Amino acid sequence: MPRRTTAVRGRLRRRTAGLSFVLPYLVFLVLFGLVPTVYGIATSFSVTPVIGPSYTSATENYSAVLSDYRTARAAGNVAQYLLIWLPTMLVVVFALALAMDARRTRFAALTRFVSYVPGAVTGAAAALLWLFMFSPGVSPVGALLRPFADDSGTVVRDGTLPLILAVMGIAAGAGGWIVLLYGALTDISKEVLEAAELDGARAWHVVWHIKLPMLRSYIGFIFIVSLANGFQVFVEPQVLGAGARGQIDSAWSLNQLVFSYATGESNYGRASALSVLLLIVTVTAAVVVVKKTRFYSKGEA
Repeated sequence: MPRRTTAVRGRLRRRTAGLSFVLPYLVFLVLFGLVPTVYGIATSFSVTPVIGPSYTSATENYSAVLSDYRTARAAGNVAQYLLIWLPTMLVVVFALALAMDARRTRFAALTRFVSYVPGAVTGAAAALLWLFMFSPGVSPVGALLRPFADDSGTVVRDGTLPLILAVMGIAAGAGGWIVLLYGALTDISKEVLEAAELDGARAWHVVWHIKLPMLRSYIGFIFIVSLANGFQVFVEPQVLGAGARGQIDSAWSLNQLVFSYATGESNYGRASALSVLLLIVTVTAAVVVVKKTRFYSKGEA
């Protein structure tokens, strides 16, 4: 009986310690995550007509948003951007982390630092920097950009924006993920790698059959976070559009369309409806990735 009591107390102490760690996060999650989400869902049912008082409808705002021609166009723009950016970034991040892990020199720490530095410039500052870089008239690589410029001499426009945003996203986000994957690679057991070498496995076999499966959860995490950020792209096209006037649609991305509904049309119901649809898409994608990668499986990296 005393031994059982001690075990129960030990479990209770561990649970209390765990809760004390996550409690500050739970407070922020409730205040700035769950409460706004519930408020947004409730607002999405409030219809604001051009004339007359507001009323409640379960489907009208969602139907209006889905039938808006700008929604399909913005979704297509974001899809192009994600299809270019996400696979390219995952390949770049994984390849560079593997290269750094394979060549562990005394300059490894400096290499990790250098790869992380571009990530220090994000948001509006990064957009202004890249607007300068993609302006043939002032860019240090202007001679390379001029063949891609249109009659007005600009490269930044609706058609090229997915590729430009992909370059910006890789430059800003890859460094942190490289450091993360490199840390995960160094955590792989040396005994496992030596056993593979004794069995005659070549470098490619070690990467494909050992390292990649053991990094599956990390890659899944990178994918989920990046996908959520990609769907929310707003600042970059907004700033680039302000710099290249008349070249970029003011509702180029879905989040810009949400902004347009809320501020340009004062229609918070439609803005909330589109936000809820975005939330459903990103949560569904995250659940699929978590299941496919067995993200929470115990005993795996």
